[in-house]
Amino acid sequence: MSSRVKTLKQQLAQLDERLLIAWQQEQKAAIEHVRQVMNFFNLVPNQLRVDRRGTYKTRPLRMKYRDPVSGATWSGRGRAPSWIRNRRYEDFLVKQSDDAGSD
Repeated sequence: MSSRVKTLKQQLAQLDERLLIAWQQEQKAAIEHVRQVMNFFNLVPNQLRVDRRGTYKTRPLRMKYRDPVSGATWSGRGRAPSWIRNRRYEDFLVKQSDDAGSD
């Protein structure tokens, strides 16, 4: 390798170190600035959360299971309710009509 290439690589390594140090300093300064602004306006981190944009095409879920005693229903998503927990789910299945369509 030529001495010119070695010199340039050394300079690049030095610049990378300087860049890293400068980046860390700028980052610390930015964090301190954000903290000062948050303290001044009495903000909490949750208020900085960005909400999703756009519309969501959601529809209610069809019930999949029904408790014959209480009439309570469950779609099969999420945590199982106490009336079906530790039992056979097939015993609580609700027959879906063919004209209801599929989800």
